[in-house]
Amino acid sequence: MGNPAPTMQDVAVAAGVARSTVSLALRNDRSIPPATRTRIFAAAEKLGYKTNPLISALMTSLHDRRTKQRHLVLAYVTTDPEVAPWRDYRMFIELHDGATARAAELGYRLEEFALRSHGMTPKRYVQMLQARGILGMLIAPLPLGEHIIELNFSNFAVVGIDMSVGDPPIERVSNDHFQSALLAVRECQALGYQRIGFVVSQQLNERLDRRWISGCLLAQADMPRSQRVQPLLPPSTDDIIPAMPAWYEREKPDVVIMSELNPHGQYPLPPEVGMVSLSLEEQSLGKVAGIFQDNRRLGAIAIEHLVARLERAEFNIDDRGRLHMLAGKWFAGPTAPGPGQRRQQLL
Repeated sequence: MGNPAPTMQDVAVAAGVARSTVSLALRNDRSIPPATRTRIFAAAEKLGYKTNPLISALMTSLHDRRTKQRHLVLAYVTTDPEVAPWRDYRMFIELHDGATARAAELGYRLEEFALRSHGMTPKRYVQMLQARGILGMLIAPLPLGEHIIELNFSNFAVVGIDMSVGDPPIERVSNDHFQSALLAVRECQALGYQRIGFVVSQQLNERLDRRWISGCLLAQADMPRSQRVQPLLPPSTDDIIPAMPAWYEREKPDVVIMSELNPHGQYPLPPEVGMVSLSLEEQSLGKVAGIFQDNRRLGAIAIEHLVARLERAEFNIDDRGRLHMLAGKWFAGPTAPGPGQRRQQLL
């Protein structure tokens, strides 16, 4: 067996001070003279003493009389450009609200820190969080088309919401897109639809590691060849509507499963063609047929995993990012009433 890890008392003995003095010095408390702090730091380094970052943050929060803050703060890391703030999108609001509520239930406070605020750099961002004693980062979904976040996570517990962060390999919580796609196809079949079309942009397809399209293609493998519809995979979301007329004329689907169905959009499809969404928001339930990902619950689960990492003192990233998936749930709606029936207009 190896030698036991040095304790704070060991540091106190080596530096010739009381244990309470070591505790204050390691929090860089200004009541301890600089020379004493330097001696204590040197003794700690020589012994190889390492503080538990979570305990240090807790003690700092308890002993700091300059603030009335009761809860440890968790950073909600946003990376949106100024032209597209996340609060303009209902999905992201639901994710944030679910995470905020669950954090409060567990005794934490979730606070947004924008990585792309004016004058901010990745190095300055990390220094800012460390100065605040913040040890947990919840990474909000990255802007579409991005999959890398450049931050030094070595002293932080980190969890990401959704599939967007591909590098570095952080722990993530996401909808089970593969299961959701399979479920949507099966529910369309249960309604009587036979030629089931599928539409997703290549941009989003890559972001989700092709999980939606994989579910669709697997479902098609069990269909007669006469019922198989070639999916529509335009480059971006903006290319979907222009590409639809020619695709419809060629494939003649009787229902279309959309990854990015805008409930206020005008799609060039006959009214007898059903429409299904793979990402229903709360306000669309019962009004648009499709899969409810439950964004609030995703945010809450992400917080639970982040707090668990903090309590286990698991800092830095893993060599292989863990991925936790929440199954989607089907909600019927008048946009997919069954074959031959006119669908209700979108919201």
